[in-house]
Amino acid sequence: TMIPAALHRQTLADLLRRTAARWPHKTGIVCGDTRWTWAQFHAVVERIAAGLHAAGVERGERVGVLARNSHGFAALRFALARLGAVMVPVNFMLNADEAAYILGHAGVKLLAVDSGLAALGRAAAASTAHRTAIERLLWLPSEDAAPRPADWRPQDLDLTVLAGTEGSAPEPQHGEHDLLQIVYTSGTESLPKGAMLTHRAVIDQYVSCIVEGGMDENDVWLHALPLYHCAQLDVFLGPAVYLGATCHITAK
Repeated sequence: TMIPAALHRQTLADLLRRTAARWPHKTGIVCGDTRWTWAQFHAVVERIAAGLHAAGVERGERVGVLARNSHGFAALRFALARLGAVMVPVNFMLNADEAAYILGHAGVKLLAVDSGLAALGRAAAASTAHRTAIERLLWLPSEDAAPRPADWRPQDLDLTVLAGTEGSAPEPQHGEHDLLQIVYTSGTESLPKGAMLTHRAVIDQYVSCIVEGGMDENDVWLHALPLYHCAQLDVFLGPAVYLGATCHITAK
């Protein structure tokens, strides 16, 4: 009997799919007034991936994220992994010029922001010094349910709208050796360098964290350190999703 490729494909999105199959009714993501079971979180991620695909986001495209911790950040992270797009998280404590360097260097065309960081994102996107190629912004809902900026342009995207997409994204064409994310160094001694990490590299890190940290599915995690940083993103959030542990996400 042939085993369907999806059953042995090993990408970040596959980890979430399997967790949702194991623990469909278990509380997975809690943030502000949002509370998703793993099945609900997986369904939201699938709809967002379908919406991004319909909006023209392609496999391999670099998508910047300049936002504080939220359920929207977590959903976008796994939706990009589902599409095979590449996430570029940006430190929100940088100024516009510093953020623009990273966005331009990575070749980001779509930049996700929350309401609190929309102005910084627009300023960075408008930079001419670093030849940013940003064409659109993507608004992420935040923990405190801040409204979308009033000056949102027609060509910009809204994660809450994408989450209502009907249909599904195409069957994934990427695998464990494809690029998942580019995480930039602090740049304290020279210009920031982008560490290019594949799905396999990050998943292997998850396994190490789970084993050495004694993590299991009964854990309840508070994700308060910034998700733009690889520590919170890949030492805690990723392994928790892999296991099906309950995740409380906060920016406070």
